[in-house]
Amino acid sequence: MCSDEKDNDLRASLDKGARADLLAVPKDKLENLTQKIEALRQIQSQRDELEAKFLEERARHEAECEKLYQPLFTKRFDIVSGLDGVQGAANGAMDLGEDKASKEKGVPNFWLTAMKNNSLLAQEITKADEEALKYLIDIKSSGIVCCPEFKLEFFFGPNPYFKNYVLAKKFVMIDEVKLIFDEAIGSKIKWYPGKCLTRECSTRKPKKSFFNFFKSLEFPFYDESIDVKLLHQLEHDYEIGVTIKKEIVCHAISWFCGDATCGRRTKRKLEYDNPAAGNLVQKIESLRKIEIELNKLEAEFLEKRRKEEANYVKLYQPLDTKRYDIVNGVNKVKGAPNDGAMVQSEDKATKEKGVPDFWFIAMESHHELCQNIVRHDQGALKYLTDIKWCRINDSEGFKLEFTFGPNPYFKNSVLEKTYRMIDETYIVIEEAIGTVIDWYPGQCLIEKAERSFFNFFKPPEVPTDVEGFEAEKLRYQLRCDYDIGVAFRDELICHAVGWYTGDIIRKRMANLKFLG
Repeated sequence: MCSDEKDNDLRASLDKGARADLLAVPKDKLENLTQKIEALRQIQSQRDELEAKFLEERARHEAECEKLYQPLFTKRFDIVSGLDGVQGAANGAMDLGEDKASKEKGVPNFWLTAMKNNSLLAQEITKADEEALKYLIDIKSSGIVCCPEFKLEFFFGPNPYFKNYVLAKKFVMIDEVKLIFDEAIGSKIKWYPGKCLTRECSTRKPKKSFFNFFKSLEFPFYDESIDVKLLHQLEHDYEIGVTIKKEIVCHAISWFCGDATCGRRTKRKLEYDNPAAGNLVQKIESLRKIEIELNKLEAEFLEKRRKEEANYVKLYQPLDTKRYDIVNGVNKVKGAPNDGAMVQSEDKATKEKGVPDFWFIAMESHHELCQNIVRHDQGALKYLTDIKWCRINDSEGFKLEFTFGPNPYFKNSVLEKTYRMIDETYIVIEEAIGTVIDWYPGQCLIEKAERSFFNFFKPPEVPTDVEGFEAEKLRYQLRCDYDIGVAFRDELICHAVGWYTGDIIRKRMANLKFLG
């Protein structure tokens, strides 16, 4: 590509504001900037290749871990349903197919009891539901390992309530990182006459029931007039689904025994007065051994995943350093049109260091981050020289670091934002912590207007003594704040060059045209 073509490509790449600024740029200066952009694109291409390998490797390990879970789930099913023998009974072995002392197969009401011992699920289960849920013989889940998009399957024995042997619920996501829903697809229950638990028999009015969980819900994300009640229902269903998948399916015996109540997974002693107590206790002990193996698998996978991520972060670092050097004018870029190398610490032709306003333009181009930037923020953000993220050691979560050059707005050279998580996969936030900005007198941007990007470093807090609507409002604000942090971590930092040049926007627009 000749020099003029590259210059035109750069003008076309940048957003409207940046293009307007480039119209008055001298040709020699634009040529130098074009060389830098081409070098940055090469670095971005290498980073994208590494990211693709990381995601492929992670998906493979998740699939391998899923396979290791299945034999343990099968053993659990056999014991719960009375299809297998359990070693260790008083006489050496116990036939669960038909317990002589009690004539009772397996573990009665296993799944119903486990679900009722969970406070969230107990609120959904009515007395009428309990009779139907006694026929529940197994629950399975796809995407057991750290996958926000998943499908639940509830297996029932023959019962007088409905014809289905399997009831399913699948959650489909547009964005699995930020948990943006597309739809929730549920089974249509084929009730026997007069047995419908979700509607009044006489009036057909809806009524409370756990089986409402299986209703399908579609979330039209493109519709600006979306029903808020629908969104809340979808989020509520997802919370129930995650609880069943993560807690009940993976830790069923702990919930059945009450070990997991209130977050405790401590072993409790079971005491029964009935003659079958000895047989049942042996089954419970066998189930507990299976759960210990499941917990080990889960811990091993999470540790392996952390090591994989840390390994790829190390591979990213040299590329991020190269990007930093080019953006801030502290390195050489090969391929200048005349002398073969261009010193960026001070471009001879232009006296211009690096790539001006790189991070500011990238942020302005991002559809979500630009909404938090107002006019009076722009001057300060032009001093932004780098953005990084890292894991924190003492908790799930991550930390963002925004590095600034000397500027007339504040004294800090680095502004940080830390997210401590209770559960990162399903976005349960413990707290968000931001740097206190040391503003110069009269320069505090968050006091000059109601909105400012720098409010990002003053995250909302949810006091423990606040409940009801106010607490929900603060939790929603904290979640929105977290989404901004994730956008920096997973989109801007990883693909900064694409956002700066507009390559990502053009690619997405092309995809929309193709789909439309």
